[in-house]
Amino acid sequence: MTVRLLRAAVVGTGFIGPHHVEAIRRTGFGEAVAIVGSDANRAAACAERLRVPWATTDLEEVLADSSIDIVHVCSRNRTHEEITLAALAAGKHVLVEKPMALDPDGAARMAALAAAKGLVLGVAFTYRGYPMVRRARSLVRAGAIGAIRLVQGGYLQDWLSEPTDYNWRVDSGEAGRSRAMADIGSHWFDLMEFVTNERVVEVFAETRTAILARRRPLGDVATYEAASGPTTELAIDTEDEAIIVMRLAGGGMASCVLTQVSPGRKNHLTLEIAGADATLAWNLEDSADRLWLGKRDRAEILYRSAADAARILGPDPAPAGVAEGWTGALRDLLAPFYAAIVDGRAADGASADAAYPDAQAGLRAIAFVDAALTSASSGRWAAVGATQ
Repeated sequence: MTVRLLRAAVVGTGFIGPHHVEAIRRTGFGEAVAIVGSDANRAAACAERLRVPWATTDLEEVLADSSIDIVHVCSRNRTHEEITLAALAAGKHVLVEKPMALDPDGAARMAALAAAKGLVLGVAFTYRGYPMVRRARSLVRAGAIGAIRLVQGGYLQDWLSEPTDYNWRVDSGEAGRSRAMADIGSHWFDLMEFVTNERVVEVFAETRTAILARRRPLGDVATYEAASGPTTELAIDTEDEAIIVMRLAGGGMASCVLTQVSPGRKNHLTLEIAGADATLAWNLEDSADRLWLGKRDRAEILYRSAADAARILGPDPAPAGVAEGWTGALRDLLAPFYAAIVDGRAADGASADAAYPDAQAGLRAIAFVDAALTSASSGRWAAVGATQ
């Protein structure tokens, strides 16, 4: 039997774009046929390295190609809305990296056009792809921990902890008004709402820019890579750190700590959910393939099983006892997105129940960041804007 693979174009040759190329191939549903970059030489080098047949700087040419089914938007934050709207207008399904847009209005325009066109629009909240995240979600919804009282956790990194650390993300002209909250806080927020099925209704945020000026090199610096050569000074107006307290729709509370300047913390993402009967905890760095379940009289470790693998649509999941990696999680996030296109359906609109993070999930995260910025500037609680 001959199965037509969906043909995808990946826009962006930086850190994340190449990972999307690999993940697309591993879904079993698609193939990456084009790399679109802002620099012809970098695009060509990226395509050659990844064995992608077409490298170009001409996005319009790619969008005009009727054989392209899907566009992956893996470029800088400021370009997400423009590229996504252009791709949707050309009849392409879109998978966009987070943040979906720079503000709620932009995200709403993207969601509205996708709905009007009947196209599938997804957002790359990769951590939903981990099997034990899905297991935690299932346990919470089955009532295994009781009514949720308190959620806590954080996302801690160190890759921007020195004044000489530079990346386009520290430039508000490229990344938008928020950095730590939009870049990593949006991941924590989506993970929390996905697992708990709770909704944040209000936030109180405190933010800080620990490094007020950075050394900007003359050329581009890839994510997580050190800069070298001559530099100029750039004043920083986005946050390095944030502490956010939240009120949940179900009556519980939540809090998270975010930082990109804590030495020694590489990608420390944690989520702990305390219910009336038990507490669940997940730690990306230390135990991504395990859950800690604690009760008043005992505690236990839940290990990934064959049943957990079955929750994931991606092909050939790793067997129990073999830790699932970040690239596998990205694949397992993309697989249901591609399957939705093959099946001719979109998500049901309820982001926490969707098999992949849909436009509403992207809107929720944008609304969360926007509310946190409002709170941090006013010193007051701020409501998280309503979405569908």
